[in-house]
Amino acid sequence: MKMISILALIVFAVNLQAVSMSELFNAIKKQPTSKIDEISSKMAKVAQDRVNAGYYPTVNLFGNYTHYNSPTNLRPLDPVTTAKLAGQPLPFSNTIEQIGIGVSVPVFVKELGDLSQKAKYLAKSASLKKELNFYQNEALVLGSNASLEYLDRLIIALKATKKSLETTRDDLQISVNSGRTPGIALDKIDEKLNQLDISINNIFIKKATLISNIEKLTGLEIKSPAKMEYISGIKKGEIFALKPLQKVIKASMSDYKASRAKRYYPKVALSAMWSENYAQNDVRFGESVHRGYGYYRLSVSLPLYNRGEDVDMQLKKIAIMKNKMKLKKTEQELKSEVKALTQNLMLLEKSLKLNQLNIQKNKNLLKYAKVSFDEGRMTEEDYLVYEDKVLESKSSYYGTVSQKWQVIAKLAVIYGNDLKGVVR
Repeated sequence: MKMISILALIVFAVNLQAVSMSELFNAIKKQPTSKIDEISSKMAKVAQDRVNAGYYPTVNLFGNYTHYNSPTNLRPLDPVTTAKLAGQPLPFSNTIEQIGIGVSVPVFVKELGDLSQKAKYLAKSASLKKELNFYQNEALVLGSNASLEYLDRLIIALKATKKSLETTRDDLQISVNSGRTPGIALDKIDEKLNQLDISINNIFIKKATLISNIEKLTGLEIKSPAKMEYISGIKKGEIFALKPLQKVIKASMSDYKASRAKRYYPKVALSAMWSENYAQNDVRFGESVHRGYGYYRLSVSLPLYNRGEDVDMQLKKIAIMKNKMKLKKTEQELKSEVKALTQNLMLLEKSLKLNQLNIQKNKNLLKYAKVSFDEGRMTEEDYLVYEDKVLESKSSYYGTVSQKWQVIAKLAVIYGNDLKGVVR
């Protein structure tokens, strides 16, 4: 039983570490944030259907049962029946029943077409926004994972420096014990080792925050960063991040057109009704009377003056101008950012090569410094400087790698690239 528990813990630990970038990206779609965007997109499509419903006829059944406190005539009567009853009393009853059907059909309503276009653009904008939000969440996961990988590598570098210092301290301890070196030399090494422990502990705190960020976006428990491999370049073209706002502007323009149509165009509608009317126990005839009655009507209405709607149109026109300026401003900012990111990507590639050379050179210098320090030809302070240089060069290299991933993530969002096709 104990062995089974141990195996279960091992499997659990492996699962925590075995998460890939593809699994992280796929998990984003299953989270509430993505589901909310999906629901919002569906709501926008239903709103489009709601506008288009205005083209369909409205059909209503109706029925009335009315009891009066005094006899009331059954209305209306057609001319033929009225002529027959000329000189005779008309049908009266205390109770009148009606049952019928009414139909109303829009024949010409200009704003419906514009409102339908508005709803169509809003639905498309919601769909694009959902897609953009997904790409942004992918970028956040990639960025957090890259930072997590950087911190892991930095911990390895710090531990390597710590191990190097501990080896030096062991050699120095022998020299101090023999009286050839003052004890303060050990204190300096110990102080440096303590600084490294503090740095490692602070990094673990930062790691916890990054892991939490990834788990919030994916719902997956992770213990270490997923491995990342750059498999394809960013596909450039139109700036995808502008598309949701572009559709919103088109929707606003359609809304403005709909307001103009409502203000200046006539509305034509066809309506019809048929009613079966019953007068129970007519007080004059002594029997129940039944009459069928119906009509159809073609109606036209034309607005002449409405100051409130005129002002609303002006406000909508100003809002469109404002959104267009906002779009132009965003486009300028994104184009400038793309230019800077593209240049940075090339410079970061160069920095990676230079940092690799710098690490190797500083490692070689550290070897010489160790020998010089052991032989008494270099002070302890100067030796520690070379230890710091190796650590700094490694930190710079790992930081550059992380920056490269951050740049790739930003470009992917701007151009609307699914990172699953860029990173694995």
